[in-house]
Amino acid sequence: MASVARRVHQVFGADTDVGKTIFSTALLLASAARGSKVAYVKPVSTGAQQDMDARHVRTFAPQVPTRTLVQFSEPVSPHMAAAMQASPDEHVRDAQIVERLRTWLYECGMEAAIVETAGGVHSPSPSGSSQADLLRPLRLPTILVGSSVLGGISSTRASFESLRMRGYDIDVVLMFTSPYYGNDTYLAQYFVEHGIPLFTIEKPPARVADTPTDVARMQTYYQHTLTTMAEVVQYLADQHARRYASLDTLGMRAHQHMWWPFTQHTRVAPQDVTIVDSAHSDFFEAHAPGQGTSPMMDGSASWWTQAVGHGHPRLALAAAYAAGRYGHVLSPSVAHEPAVRLAERLLGHDSSATLAPGRGWASRAFFTDDGSTGMEVALKMAMQASVRRYTPTVMSSATLARTAPGRRAGSLGGRQQREWHVLGLQGSYHGDTIGAMDACEPSVFSEHVAWYRGRGYWLAPPALRMKEGKVRIEVPASDEWGESQCLGILPSIEAAYRMPARLQSELAQRYVRMLNKRLEELVLVEGHRFGALVLEPLVMGAGGMIFVDPLFQRCLVDVVRSREDLFSLSDPPLRDACVNRDADGWRGLPVVYDEVFTGLHRLGFAMGADVLGTPPDINCLAKILTGGVVPMSVTLASDSIFRAFAMSDQKTHALLHGHSYTAHPVGCQVTLETLDMLDEMPTKASWDPAWLERMSHARRLRGIMSLGTVLKLELESSTGGYASDAADDLLRTLRAGLCTS
Repeated sequence: MASVARRVHQVFGADTDVGKTIFSTALLLASAARGSKVAYVKPVSTGAQQDMDARHVRTFAPQVPTRTLVQFSEPVSPHMAAAMQASPDEHVRDAQIVERLRTWLYECGMEAAIVETAGGVHSPSPSGSSQADLLRPLRLPTILVGSSVLGGISSTRASFESLRMRGYDIDVVLMFTSPYYGNDTYLAQYFVEHGIPLFTIEKPPARVADTPTDVARMQTYYQHTLTTMAEVVQYLADQHARRYASLDTLGMRAHQHMWWPFTQHTRVAPQDVTIVDSAHSDFFEAHAPGQGTSPMMDGSASWWTQAVGHGHPRLALAAAYAAGRYGHVLSPSVAHEPAVRLAERLLGHDSSATLAPGRGWASRAFFTDDGSTGMEVALKMAMQASVRRYTPTVMSSATLARTAPGRRAGSLGGRQQREWHVLGLQGSYHGDTIGAMDACEPSVFSEHVAWYRGRGYWLAPPALRMKEGKVRIEVPASDEWGESQCLGILPSIEAAYRMPARLQSELAQRYVRMLNKRLEELVLVEGHRFGALVLEPLVMGAGGMIFVDPLFQRCLVDVVRSREDLFSLSDPPLRDACVNRDADGWRGLPVVYDEVFTGLHRLGFAMGADVLGTPPDINCLAKILTGGVVPMSVTLASDSIFRAFAMSDQKTHALLHGHSYTAHPVGCQVTLETLDMLDEMPTKASWDPAWLERMSHARRLRGIMSLGTVLKLELESSTGGYASDAADDLLRTLRAGLCTS
């Protein structure tokens, strides 16, 4: 919506020649008759000057200012007219047309405005995009002009559904009476079911060759429409008032009734709430009470879920298709096409697909609803696979009862059985469900969760930070490294990700020595029993956008896979377990890559394995997966992990995990469309290296890093991560500057 001070409505037609200009003129006359200052604008028009819709408005509503933003002389579709131009015009691009329209609506100085579109809902714009998509960034309240001719019921309903699917609010439907076909009678009942009134007027008189007579007849006609159109104008004014009354109070109502995630409510006042009326591409249309709406950049891509932009029509259509075809289908022992096709696509069985995260290593896909749940599944897969490989055959209940005294602490038989732990990195984050939390070190996320008990050990990872033009490899004070120190300096960010060359370095050997030593201490001395290695490849997001040295992660995976001698030690006492595995099965520990945040080209690479040079045994994906449209995640697993559960006919040996919306058809269909779109996009995104180098010298920045679409500006702060107020302080400063500029 463009402004609270202006009642702006756009007029779409169910087809060409349904009377959009007639209804626009009648609305303008009725508005002017009630004393409103109203204007008319046509974003795109084709044809001769004497046939322009704006000319018709000027003839019969001369008191109304008119404007045509883009005019082509050829009387053809706008995309063809644009192609016929001798030289391309920058102003005919979609973004420029929308910006010119937005600017005109702000600057026209009128109380109300009518925006008349060209042709039908999906008539092409000059660029060839659908007109409904061209104007979607503004999402203006809409008037739909229905068709009164044979076939008009279908075209009107189809137009309505297309507009609704794109998120438009249709305030009223207008059409000419249809005494023979009865379109108006049928459609009035149809739109009542959708809470939308339909108004009709008689068709205008047929045109005559004599211009003065024709004009006089149309003037009389418009006079006869004033009563009905005055009702329409009043209804639109009431709708406008209701819409903005709701938006004006939306922040306060949310403040009163919603419990927001990751928010300390005592620090948020009602006026601080960001009111989002809609979203499109990379922007929210944010509403300021009493002022209207304006674009606001979605700087975090809505918690990193967006990859193709908000409100993309291809994803909306995919969701509508699956919702119409299926609704939902339960998952156990059931096959539906979107889920099966998606599993095949993710596992690399679709040869035409470029983006296939599991190609070459995964054999199964397990669908869940969000990243945290997907990681719960990954942890269950990994831990149980280790348990079934590294523990003796399951004993009977009688044997367990007989040997229980010997397993108690202090008994002659040994000590209490050790708990299975994860091996991970400090700063990792795998979600907020309790199992995923337990796989992370104690942190601000678990500090006040009384039943949290971190079950694992988390190594202190070397992190990358660019400062003064150089990339430093730094480690904190820790058991692994002793004092905090810089392990080395790289000439550029790009150099950090040249894995084959770095594997031959002295630093790689140092990493391997340290990891072998530390793992032996953890298992043999401290008594840890590990069941999985869990990593966020390359960047640990929620922990503070920590750019982990990829060489360290690669060395860690290699060392873990080489130390089956450590991880196979059983209990009690420590002794070698009888290990049975296939030659191509997982080794050492199952390796889990949590790529909920980083996967699917986020970092400029399709997947973390493309940089690390070694695949996981289990991989978890979410966020980008559905383009941010619906919640969904997938956990991919190798065949050796799957066989750990398909070991017998006993149901209790299966992976007993699931939820109501597992393999949701809508999510699967939207994911298929998202993956197609990602395949079509340029995959090498990066920030300007020269700009990064300049910024690395900034006094107030502790450091800067970038990879793919991610940019990290590390502010000087006494605290880090979610506990830091540095970003809030900066945001307040920016807002204050924007308000005073």
